[in-house]
Amino acid sequence: MKKLIKENYLFLILFLLLILKEPIYKIINIKEDMYHPTKCSLLESDYNKLLEFNNIDLVYESEFLNTYIIYKDIYNYLNEITIRGGKDKNLSNEPVIYDNTLVGVIDRVNDSTSTVKLITNKNSKISVKINDEIGLLEYKNNELIVSNIESNRSVNVGDIIYTSGLGNTKENIYIGEVKEVNLDSKNIEKIIKVDYKIKIKDLDYVTILKENK
Repeated sequence: MKKLIKENYLFLILFLLLILKEPIYKIINIKEDMYHPTKCSLLESDYNKLLEFNNIDLVYESEFLNTYIIYKDIYNYLNEITIRGGKDKNLSNEPVIYDNTLVGVIDRVNDSTSTVKLITNKNSKISVKINDEIGLLEYKNNELIVSNIESNRSVNVGDIIYTSGLGNTKENIYIGEVKEVNLDSKNIEKIIKVDYKIKIKDLDYVTILKENK
């Protein structure tokens, strides 16, 4: 009788080990991943990005919403991103920034997410100002360009570029500095290259400026 009980007990243990083999294996793998150098490096990088984002002081007097990017096409990341927050946050076409610098403008709003058209989108056209001159910001030939400013207007390297407030984008949002000034082929208008500091490919978090006007 004791032998039979012992055999049944051993059989039960083997049976439980067989059933639990997969969950135990997954737990072991999870623990191993936590200490894997690559995994640890990624976690540390994400943590540092979050710390950096939280340490940014917003210079705009505006209601704002901090959020995170939930999708960006790694092969087409300069066109648009998808962020958390949509109709549930009463969003419409607000500007989106990082480190007080314009990243894009909300283009489409869903229930809990929004699509942001980036300023590096080839179809993006944003009215900007340099000193008192109004121009048009576009992304051409892999760089940001300001055009529509007459050749005799005063624009110099190092001048600050802000949104003008014309159209749907809030005024005085920082974009960058004038990097280079040239004339078009007919010497009619200036072609201004922008020194833009934000690396969109590396962004994980952004801020929505909820006051649009």
